[in-house]
Amino acid sequence: MRKLMLSFFASAIFAATAVAQNTTSPAAKPTPDTDVVRITSTLVQLDVSVTDKEGRPIKDLRPEEIHLFENGKERKLSGVSFVPGAPPADNNEMKKSAAPVGPVLPGRQLAANEVRRTIAIVVDDVTLSFQSIDYTREVLRRFVDQQMRDGDLVAIIRSGAGVGALQQFTSDKRQLYAAIDRIRWNAVANGRISTFDTVEGQQDDSNQIDVRAQQEDAFVAGSLGALNYVIRGMDKLPGRKSVLMISEGFRLFDREPGGQITQGNVIDSVRAITDAANRAAVVIYTLDPRGLVVPMVGVEENPEFWSLEDIDRKMSRQGQALIDTQDGLSYLSEETGGFTIKNTNNLSKGIRKILDDQSYYLVAYEPEEGSFDPKKLRFNKIEIKVDRPGTKVRYRSGFFNVGDNTLKAAKQPTPFQSIADALLSPFAQNDLPIRYNGLFNYDHKNGAYLRSLVHMNIGDLDFKTLPDGKRQASLDIFAYAFGVNGAIEGRLQKTYKLTVPPEAFEKLRSTGFVYDFVFPIAKPGAYQLRVVVRDSAADKVGSASQFVEIPNLKKNRLTLSGIVLNSGTPTTSSSALTATALREFHRGASLDYGSVALNARADSLGKTNLTSRLRIFRDGKLIFTGQPQSVAQGQQPADSVAFMGSINLGTKLEAGDYVMEVAVTDTLAKGKYATALQYVEFRVVE
Repeated sequence: MRKLMLSFFASAIFAATAVAQNTTSPAAKPTPDTDVVRITSTLVQLDVSVTDKEGRPIKDLRPEEIHLFENGKERKLSGVSFVPGAPPADNNEMKKSAAPVGPVLPGRQLAANEVRRTIAIVVDDVTLSFQSIDYTREVLRRFVDQQMRDGDLVAIIRSGAGVGALQQFTSDKRQLYAAIDRIRWNAVANGRISTFDTVEGQQDDSNQIDVRAQQEDAFVAGSLGALNYVIRGMDKLPGRKSVLMISEGFRLFDREPGGQITQGNVIDSVRAITDAANRAAVVIYTLDPRGLVVPMVGVEENPEFWSLEDIDRKMSRQGQALIDTQDGLSYLSEETGGFTIKNTNNLSKGIRKILDDQSYYLVAYEPEEGSFDPKKLRFNKIEIKVDRPGTKVRYRSGFFNVGDNTLKAAKQPTPFQSIADALLSPFAQNDLPIRYNGLFNYDHKNGAYLRSLVHMNIGDLDFKTLPDGKRQASLDIFAYAFGVNGAIEGRLQKTYKLTVPPEAFEKLRSTGFVYDFVFPIAKPGAYQLRVVVRDSAADKVGSASQFVEIPNLKKNRLTLSGIVLNSGTPTTSSSALTATALREFHRGASLDYGSVALNARADSLGKTNLTSRLRIFRDGKLIFTGQPQSVAQGQQPADSVAFMGSINLGTKLEAGDYVMEVAVTDTLAKGKYATALQYVEFRVVE
């Protein structure tokens, strides 16, 4: 009977309604990290990297060995401390294959105090040639597969695709792989196939100036605009942050046909970006994917009718263009304390060098009175010297004479600012603790959708007493679906009133309830779902997020719906809602699971031949593999077969987070699409 009930709610839960439940879900507030960079009229604190000739961090500098100069005048240091980074990566970690090793499991959402490294990778497709795009994708797949570590918060952003920076930061590798797959050659932005522009020998210089002006405008609006947005979005993230910009470079200045150099729009934009990065404790590293290149004339340029003068002029332009564009990359990185990876055919090694560059000194001093003179805008130049021989010092170039407090005061908060902050932040807001789980399903009437379950504790809500004695709380529910490029692909907003009779109120104060709703998804793809709940009366906000992949069922491939969970004795679908929303189970409990197999093949009699298998992972390691089980079709149609399974959680099972993998194999299907996988995260508690 119990198995029959579970098989039933695997289908029925997708039509369930909101109902009060007797469960609680405690959550702790994250502890924010201390500031890395602080710029005020009374204290300036900066991060400084000091390495030896081999690039290894020097950890034992004494305060008297460090000298800081502001606008050429040495300032007395008020504090020096060393902040160690993560241990250097193993030299044997880089493997030849860039493909993922084993299944790509869901990544747990990190709390702010769990983040060790915050990394934004900006793929500058405004400048990347067709040649560089494929190589960039390969390098990024290797980074996600082999170089990411526990505690890394990462975003992969295309500069030419429109960005919503914060909602893309994640520790979930599935979301990052989806972002990598969306990297494409941006023909509209640059149109270049190879590293150097194709230029006919007879083309005059004036046409080249016009082309460069158009490319400069595209770069300022696209690449630098995206970079500025990302940096400002990282301001509220904890700790010292890194931006890795993969770009084929840019010119800081215009070079006229006669050799004269003039200032364009780029240098002003770069200066504004470096000031924003320095205030946000962001270090910019730039990477040139062109590798070791030699100026030459390709056969695609039809050089057989060129004169020697045309060929020499072409190669000279190429050489100068390479130098100019790499100078732009170097300037951008060095102004924020970073460095440039260039003239190498191994970008993965360059990324490893960047990831190992996480140790630094915090150096603080009291600025002079004129540093923040409001009567004039000036840039305060910083210079840092170290007495110890054989050292290399990297530091931020300086700051404009506007204090952080002044900038914050200039920002006028809006009534919905707390909602926007919660929607964009990669961290859950826990003033109002909630748990969220979105389950993919499909039916012929509604198409593809997510059954969204939000669990809340009534004790955390602000109830008002109505004239009839009943208690009522009002909640605003905001749900957004962000695509892999940060664009909003779907949204939903509702106001929900919870009314409780007086005789049940005290009992319900210690319980929770599940609010569920259908979130329609218009098209297949990878999405990050964010849900925010606001109790306006109590001025509390709670948020949660989940990465989901909506398959394209029109391809007629075997697919699994989301996984429904339950535990304990025979029960109703109501408690299944709670168990699926919370996903918390005690040691020794019997954990039931259910799903729906979609698009299964059938024989001539309409019968399917499906088998299921369960695996459990902890910390990315396989700890349990179940035996294959036959999936009974019964009277269900072949294109929608609900099934269930059960596993006993051992009494000695360690408390913590786990991932369940459900695999279904269709023996009537052929090839790599004969098996479908679905995952769900759950937690074992004492």
